[in-house]
Amino acid sequence: MHRSPLPPLSLATALALALALGACPPPEPPPEPVAGPRVESPGLGIALASVPPPFAVAANEGGRLELTAPGPGGEGRAVFAAGPLESGGINLVEAVKAKKAEFEETPGATYFGNRELGTPIGTAFTARATLPGPEGEVEQTWVFAIHPGENRVLTLTYTYPTGESQERVEQLMALFGEVEGLAPPQG
Repeated sequence: MHRSPLPPLSLATALALALALGACPPPEPPPEPVAGPRVESPGLGIALASVPPPFAVAANEGGRLELTAPGPGGEGRAVFAAGPLESGGINLVEAVKAKKAEFEETPGATYFGNRELGTPIGTAFTARATLPGPEGEVEQTWVFAIHPGENRVLTLTYTYPTGESQERVEQLMALFGEVEGLAPPQG
C-alpha cells in the first residue's frame, strides 16, 4: 500500500481552503493599450486614426509624415510619402519591381523579397532589403499601396537597425493599419 507523505486534511480544513480559494477574485486582465493621438496630414491626404506605440510623430509638414520608434539596436524611422496623381491605373507590382531593381543596383545591398498584404485601405505590397547606411548597415521595408482617397501611390518606408526585422515589421503593419483617407479640402 502506498502512503502519502502528507497528512490527510480534515473536512473542516478542506472546506476552509475551498472557501478561501473560491473567495479570491479572478486575476485582472492586462490593461488595454492606450490609443495614441489621431494625426492628420492634409498635404498627404491621409490620417492615422491612432499612432500606435512605440511610434511618435517627428515631422508632419507638407507631403511628408515622419515617425520614430525606439528599439533595442537604435531608433527606427517611418516615412509616409505620396507619388504624383495618376490619370490611369496604378500597377503596384511594377512599383515593387522598380524598388527591387533599385535595391539590387545599390552596392552592398541585399534584397530579401516582397509580400502581398491585405490592409484596411486595400491590397499593398512590400519590398525589404539591407542597405549600407552612414553609421553601418540598416534594414529598410517599403510598403506600396494605392492612396485611400486619390489615384496615386502611397508609400511607407521604415528604416531600422538590422536584426530587428520581426519586431519592426509587426510595428510597421500596426502603423499602416491606422491609415485612412482624408476628405479633399473644400474650395
